Amino acid sequence: MWRLLEDVYTGDRAWLDYRADGTIEPRQNAQRYLPQLPGEEASEYKLRLLQSHFDDRFAQSCRDFVGLVFNKGVRLEGMPSAIATHWTNLDGSGLAGDRLCGHIGMAALRLGHTFALVDHPEADDSIVSLADSLGAGRAPYWQHFKPFDVINWRYRRVGGRNVLSMAVLKYSQLLPDGPYGEAEQTFYLQLTPGRFDTFVVVRTSSGKFEQIHIAERSGPMGRRLRGVVQPFDHIPLVCLYGGDRTGFFSSNPTLLSLAKLNLVHYQVSSDHHQKMHYCSFPTPVRTGGQGEALTLGPRRIVDVPLGGGFGWSEPNSQSLAMSRIEVKDIESAMDFLGADYLVKPSDRQAASTTMVQAKKIESELYLFASDFATGITEYLRRHAQWLGLDYGGTATLETNFFDNLASDPQLLLAYTRLHELQALRGYLKTRRRGIESVKLTCVA
Repeated sequence: MWRLLEDVYTGDRAWLDYRADGTIEPRQNAQRYLPQLPGEEASEYKLRLLQSHFDDRFAQSCRDFVGLVFNKGVRLEGMPSAIATHWTNLDGSGLAGDRLCGHIGMAALRLGHTFALVDHPEADDSIVSLADSLGAGRAPYWQHFKPFDVINWRYRRVGGRNVLSMAVLKYSQLLPDGPYGEAEQTFYLQLTPGRFDTFVVVRTSSGKFEQIHIAERSGPMGRRLRGVVQPFDHIPLVCLYGGDRTGFFSSNPTLLSLAKLNLVHYQVSSDHHQKMHYCSFPTPVRTGGQGEALTLGPRRIVDVPLGGGFGWSEPNSQSLAMSRIEVKDIESAMDFLGADYLVKPSDRQAASTTMVQAKKIESELYLFASDFATGITEYLRRHAQWLGLDYGGTATLETNFFDNLASDPQLLLAYTRLHELQALRGYLKTRRRGIESVKLTCVA
């Protein structure tokens, strides 16, 4: 499921190889997203694949929804000054905290959940105090891991809560290979409370796979105090949920239906395009004869044998019209799930904009923003523990997504046409009073 969501988010670049010389070649997974039809030759399938256009509605909706949540940034309260200085370089590579949180939030929304490991640079014997660490620019950093990179885990019950007791993360790194080359190496990082161990898997001469421990990439995990590492009693890996939580490290992605619809739209619109392409010209039909070659064109005579016939077969326009309606129906469904009217006023269809849709989208985004803010607060707590602090602050995100509805003339016109202006006024009025539960009455 996660691979499907990632590939649909990436678009046709996930199954088409766009090369530097301008050519496009199908990848091995191309038939997974645009199946080859029965009886279709490989050359015909490749041509159909290259002629098919992928409309990235799923990716646009993910960006739009996360943009709504992060349009005012992450509001931090009670953050210690030591952590505030790290916020401008939160990933250790120059990415600011708001940008990193937006990146992690994008993955959480489209995949259902994602992870971040609050880590610290490797030990340095010259660092013996917090002042030394600050002077050397050493600070905790957040490293993002997608759910398919967390390949194994265990948890136990402590005080009525599920607490992570072991996790295995997979990551890849480019290492030097010869004088000039590079080779990608996959590592497996095993985390337990107070310790990390790194392994690689190699194939032996007998063809079997063997797990090898890398001592230089292993050791205790904890805060260094006066030159001595004090191991943590926890694992600083935090799961951030962006969908319906179904269990420990398990969720149901909120926009899974939209991703599937986006893929169906790609396949159906490809079929429709082929119908329009091949049915744009009438097909010559001859009856009788011995199957000899027939040359058509100006100044040509068609020899029809006795009892035979010749004519032109044209496609049924009703069939093409129904095919087009099917494509439009899927696009309408994607518009509803993607809520284009909320983020792209120029593209919105006023007749389909209703208060019910707006309320539905706001409810889902409110849950996402609340869970995400809780996750960031947990990240801050883990960050503070690396610094020996008891508290890292709290994070809040935008949840009043419709406060600016009254300033959108196009949306007001839509509500007027739908006889829902009174319902909109009542809704905004109750929102200002802090009333969440409101019964909407549409005026006939």
